[in-house]
Amino acid sequence: KVDFNIPRSAESGYVNNQREHYEYKFNGLLPPDANQDEVFERVARKALDGVMEGINGTIFAYGQTGSGKTFTMTGGVEKYTDRGIIPRAISNIFSEVAKKTDSQYSVHISYMEIYNDIGYDLLDPSHDAKQLEDLPRVTLMEDDEGFIHLRNLSMHRANSEEDALNLLFLGDTNRTISETPMNLASSRSHCLFTINVEARVEGGDKVRRSKLHLVDLAGSERVSKTGIDGTTLREAKYINLSL
Repeated sequence: KVDFNIPRSAESGYVNNQREHYEYKFNGLLPPDANQDEVFERVARKALDGVMEGINGTIFAYGQTGSGKTFTMTGGVEKYTDRGIIPRAISNIFSEVAKKTDSQYSVHISYMEIYNDIGYDLLDPSHDAKQLEDLPRVTLMEDDEGFIHLRNLSMHRANSEEDALNLLFLGDTNRTISETPMNLASSRSHCLFTINVEARVEGGDKVRRSKLHLVDLAGSERVSKTGIDGTTLREAKYINLSL
């Protein structure tokens, strides 16, 4: 639990209903010096174990521009130990699949970007995309039973950890980044990397499907604090709207 007090401003006069006490409760807190391995074990391990048992899971990285969301989800490029949650999750899933001999597993990957409130398929194989708008648009649809479907979002089979990492790299090269006064390489979009796991029991007709959604949200902050205008201002407005 984190709580703190902000004294009321005397400039507001006697009639001042400004809130003074703030209290927030968290499942856990990670110190600033926590490494990527500790973040993965604390944040993602339980969701990964659930996916292997047929339970859907979602992990969000949410915060202000420059707070380290993309580094946490994808990781750094300088050291192997800087791998983020997504590559570690991929490695873990294929490691677990290799251990389980009672079922036949298949893994499929999809990667979607939501930019200016429009979805794009980052892994579409049939387009030579020179810019984001060249990619096919993904639309959200609801069927008669109330289930949500993503139309035009492709899924790609990954037979190995290397295949899945190559798909992650392909999608990352198509992401939209832009410079803002708060971050020189700010992600201006929400990205949804989904690992679909299907297990078929050997000698039976039972099929178990589950999904792990790994979400790197765009930087969220008050527009008045970013010092932006034009296209970047429009992006910021849609970033908050798409949440």
